[in-house]
Amino acid sequence: MRIGRTVAFLCALLWSSSQLHADARLAIIIDDIGYNQSQSERAARLNGAFTLSVLPFTPHGISTAQLAHQQGKELMLHAPMSNLKNMPLGLGGLVTGMDKTAFITTLRKDLDNIPYIKGVNNHMGSRLTQEPEPMQWLMDELNSRKLYFVDSRTSAQTRAFDIARASKVPSLKRDVFLDDVEETSAIEQQLKRALQLARQHGSAVAIGHPYPTTLSVLEQIQPLLDQEQVQLVYASQLLPKSLAISAPEPSTNGSSYCPVPRTFLLDDLQTNVDLYDITDMMLSGFFGY
Repeated sequence: MRIGRTVAFLCALLWSSSQLHADARLAIIIDDIGYNQSQSERAARLNGAFTLSVLPFTPHGISTAQLAHQQGKELMLHAPMSNLKNMPLGLGGLVTGMDKTAFITTLRKDLDNIPYIKGVNNHMGSRLTQEPEPMQWLMDELNSRKLYFVDSRTSAQTRAFDIARASKVPSLKRDVFLDDVEETSAIEQQLKRALQLARQHGSAVAIGHPYPTTLSVLEQIQPLLDQEQVQLVYASQLLPKSLAISAPEPSTNGSSYCPVPRTFLLDDLQTNVDLYDITDMMLSGFFGY
């Protein structure tokens, strides 16, 4: 009986190993770009195929987007959306209760504010992403502009990804938040989790923020990618091939800045996993809004 269990265990282990994808890919999106100049520019200069998501109408959003584009990064609009805690959204916020005209007018101003964008993801949004009508308005506009959508999944009840797919908008959803706990060991653990998911499923999407600790970890990511045999790619490169959007060529000219202190404003704008996102709470023990 004991030999039989051992054989069964070894067979299961071999089967599990055989399911790992040799061509695994990971997209890492850096949210909340635009308020802190030093940290935003440091994110723009990361080596590799990182995707930066820029908040509209921020002091350094446009200049950082231009720098990131020069550095070969892919750019997204980080669209501010209503959240369950009613936290302030800043300029360009898409708010529950807007009529269609106001919503589309605000959205178009947001989209036009950040140059070179190829897609959109939600900043906060634990309330608005649950509402089918404004999500449909969003997807119709993205379709008309040939932009993709990434659901940050700040709520387990989000409808955004399903509505995007139904509307034939090229779309992805977040698998892992890297820095709900801003400690090196916690970020490294979440990064390893993202790499493991990529190996298991062929691809994964992780979201982080331009905090000094996060950027320090990401500046050292290449040996870990090599070890795990996972390729870092732009978000658009994970889209279905029939819907894919051309991605920029990554720059090999990178440099790192010394860490700068966190700013109050950047802290308040972090997009964490929602309290209702039970799956992530069980897996990681982290929570936010």
